[in-house]
Amino acid sequence: MDKYKFLLVILSAALVGLAYHLYTPMPPEAEEPYQQMAFLAKFKLVMGFVSLLDVLGIGDGVSTYRKLRSIKPVIDPNDTVTSVDDTFDGVYVRVYSPKNHPKDKLLPGLVFYHGGGWVFGSRDSHDPMMRRFVRRKQMVVVSVEYRLAPEFPFPAPIDDCVSATSHFLRHAKKYRTDPNRIGVMGDSAGGNLAAAVALRLLGPNFTHLPKIKVQVLIYPALQAFQFATPAYVKYAGTSVPGLLNSERMAEFWLRYAFGHEFLTVNHLDLLAGRHLTSEWLASEEARHVNIQNLPQELRVGDFSATSNTEKNVTLSNFIKPVFLNPSFAPLMADDRSVGQLPSTYILTAEFDPLRDDGFYMTKRLQTMKKKVEHRHFTGMDHGFLSIQNYKNSLKAVEEICEYLNKEL
Repeated sequence: MDKYKFLLVILSAALVGLAYHLYTPMPPEAEEPYQQMAFLAKFKLVMGFVSLLDVLGIGDGVSTYRKLRSIKPVIDPNDTVTSVDDTFDGVYVRVYSPKNHPKDKLLPGLVFYHGGGWVFGSRDSHDPMMRRFVRRKQMVVVSVEYRLAPEFPFPAPIDDCVSATSHFLRHAKKYRTDPNRIGVMGDSAGGNLAAAVALRLLGPNFTHLPKIKVQVLIYPALQAFQFATPAYVKYAGTSVPGLLNSERMAEFWLRYAFGHEFLTVNHLDLLAGRHLTSEWLASEEARHVNIQNLPQELRVGDFSATSNTEKNVTLSNFIKPVFLNPSFAPLMADDRSVGQLPSTYILTAEFDPLRDDGFYMTKRLQTMKKKVEHRHFTGMDHGFLSIQNYKNSLKAVEEICEYLNKEL
């Protein structure tokens, strides 16, 4: 074999290997399989590029991926949405409003907190999504650029979100927004922050502010108590038909909780339930993640590993003060606080380790006779609202706006 044929064989083998690496088989229940496979291939390619730069010593993975996700968006000059960058009590924000917003009319408002595992994302990464919402519904949207972990772990991100939100509530009319018609919304880690903000603002330090009217939680991360939920068990490993698997989510929780010290805890110990001592399992918080609170069709899988796993008391005691804090994990809030929450919309996706968190919160709100709407998108993956060419992304935006038209 001459050298050209040899190089051709090597190149062909490399392309086959790359194609195999980028290919993610979609289950038959996938709603938009070809678009989902194409997106996941692109995601894997980007992450492979980031890893290569990491190996070559050209930056680190976190900062490189942040730069890729925070490229300044190109704004269409004919867009019907206008935006202004600002700071609210020292927190960077972007304020969106319709270009035809009448000067003498107060619109409803929404404060948005982006997803990205508390580690990635920015007002730039979610700019297209915000514009879609404002085009669909006449409202003012404030997108909050909170500080990110691991450099700024808990409680810095939630503190930023509370500061920016309370500033907006105090000065809503300056932005031609009705202070009595303001809600909070977030996706993924941002859904966690939205729920945490709604809880924080119930506190005695905020009684002088207008009340949050609605909370919209999009595939939210709501608890770090139990990692042996059916969804966490099912969507572990490398063959998950989505960009988020259980291992990556456990690492996100740890980066958010402990910053650069997150490596002191093995995320696999959390997934194995080694932190779940008898004290944890007998706690009041344990009832919020009882599998019996899930619909019967979701109670599938083997959860015996958690009860049979050797416990790590040191790990349990170390993480408990953070993991059971409602500002960190909103599902852990007491009944009195949950009973004061505003009208709630929860969206979940099927191929998502966070799926059950939304079901747990929905059940809890329903039990307490709170106003809640839950929309579960079967056959869709975590993060699908950000993918503009998904039909279900547009459908979800429209449904959320219909909800806001009723409740905000």
